[in-house]
Amino acid sequence: MLSRSEVDAIAQGLMADHEARRMFVPFPERIPSNDDAYNVQDALVALICAKLGTRVEGYKIALTSKSTREWLKIHEPCAAQVLGARIHRSPYSASLADFVRFSIETEICVVLDRDLDREVPIEDVQKMLRSIHCAYELVEDRDADLTRLDAKSLLSDNCWNGGIVIGPPGPIDLDMNDRAGRLRVNGVVTKEGTTRETIGGNPLHVVAWLAGHLGRRGKALKAGQPVITGSIIETQFPKAGDKLVFDVDGMPPVELRVTP
Repeated sequence: MLSRSEVDAIAQGLMADHEARRMFVPFPERIPSNDDAYNVQDALVALICAKLGTRVEGYKIALTSKSTREWLKIHEPCAAQVLGARIHRSPYSASLADFVRFSIETEICVVLDRDLDREVPIEDVQKMLRSIHCAYELVEDRDADLTRLDAKSLLSDNCWNGGIVIGPPGPIDLDMNDRAGRLRVNGVVTKEGTTRETIGGNPLHVVAWLAGHLGRRGKALKAGQPVITGSIIETQFPKAGDKLVFDVDGMPPVELRVTP
């Protein structure tokens, strides 16, 4: 287990890398365990919050795909924190200049109506829903070599979250099992996927897992905090001038414009 001073030193180094817009280089040899990686993440997020004058207002889940977890040899997904200053409403414009390398993921965003600090059956999560939305994750991977990805480095760097964009709410009684979605770029469908790509084939399973994960770390998923539950389409790298519209059957779309 890393000491407090070791955790802080790694977090400060990551913060300096972000501020200098340096390429992301994995460092798994410096992180003994996933618990250490989450401690580094907490320290890094605290530094970013202090700089931006914001706080943690939501969560993202990464590596929800079984094939990706098998590739990285991990047995559960990865959680990261979303800052209030980086939560945006659709339609939204993102500037490529704000990122070293910009990409997006198409997700289902879930918001609960009460606090939750333990894993519960999916039926209980359904009863706690405040709203459910189509959403984008804005990803900042700092030009990482994606063939050298490891979970501990990714966790430490807050899973590369650069913000989220949330669409209008959809019906909270919608069956989210194996629900189809599609991404349109400049009016043309370019990619399609389904919610079966997430854990258990339903985004609500992801929320249940997150609540258990946070509870084990002495935290809770708070009422009103958005949770993006993992991409149903592979990561996309849009270019300046693109207009992206993502929708899932029965839900309003989320819109994003990309500027230079």
